[in-house]
Amino acid sequence: MLDYVIDEDACIFQLDMVSAGSSDRLLEVTLALIAARPELCGWDWIALGEPLPDDATTEHLAHLQAAWGPPPEVEAVTVFVTHDTLLHLWARVMDFQFVRRKHLVVRELDTAYRLIERRRILRRAA
Repeated sequence: MLDYVIDEDACIFQLDMVSAGSSDRLLEVTLALIAARPELCGWDWIALGEPLPDDATTEHLAHLQAAWGPPPEVEAVTVFVTHDTLLHLWARVMDFQFVRRKHLVVRELDTAYRLIERRRILRRAA
């Protein structure tokens, strides 16, 4: 099982990576979700990862990237919520795998929501 929330009004997809139990299961469910709801690929995402799953590989990311839809019209963001001090390195690599998607890391869920809202406000003001 994967715990997730699809916020239709805010166009934010929030998932708890740990709830999947393994990176294989996380990938399986995520692929099914984006196949059923391809518009999710253009939404902002919040990925809870405390503790961060330690079985994820570059192959998992390659499978996700291959199934990902077209780039969003405006840059979207994935915000990882974790205390992992090295995830920012993976996040930077993912910036190059997913066109017009920025990957950021914060420590608290409320910070993730504020970051998304701040980016949206700045985008509207531009």
